[in-house]
Amino acid sequence: MPKHKQLDRLRQIARRLKCLWCKSPPDEYPVFPPTPQALLTQPNLYRERLLQRVQRTTRGKGEDTPLFSLYRLYLHLTLNDNVGLRNELGYFWYAKWPVASIPDPRDPSKSRYTVLSAMPALLVESFNERIKLGLPRKADSIVTREELEQYQKEEKVFESVPEWTTQVARLEETLVIPHDNNEVLASFEDERASGQLAAKNILHWQPHIHFI
Repeated sequence: MPKHKQLDRLRQIARRLKCLWCKSPPDEYPVFPPTPQALLTQPNLYRERLLQRVQRTTRGKGEDTPLFSLYRLYLHLTLNDNVGLRNELGYFWYAKWPVASIPDPRDPSKSRYTVLSAMPALLVESFNERIKLGLPRKADSIVTREELEQYQKEEKVFESVPEWTTQVARLEETLVIPHDNNEVLASFEDERASGQLAAKNILHWQPHIHFI
């Protein structure tokens, strides 16, 4: 194969890798990832694709947004990617977007929309726990003891969920998300089940949402 054709082929592959979730033109937004049901049919495949992603945002959309982050959180949660989930939580925290500012995605998939609507409650629990300890959102990633003592004296500003999340109905059929080794919880009565997810009829372990 001529070198110029090989180069064209490599460019095509690179473009596809940068838009692994796209089923519509790459300049459209939002570019919806698969539904929870689709993700859970081939979790290893989609987990590998998630690890290969080279951009946080859709190609051509240089500026990151709370909504892009919400969709990334959705993928990490549904695919039981705990490391990715915690990294994205930390990223959202330091981006300093108010949780309440996450806009309504109005996602056309009912199941995906419901999982998305459950994510801000996890953000709020994670962030408010840090705020209770005296770490405000405005703090840098590294603070001195003196700065921490000053922050702890200040009035605490807690996070809240966006209004639209309270308007999204629970799923009619329970969505069960497996944990490691495809282990699933038997019921919501299990103390390991997430209360925030249970509110939307999603059965899954409480994710590791707290970070330092």
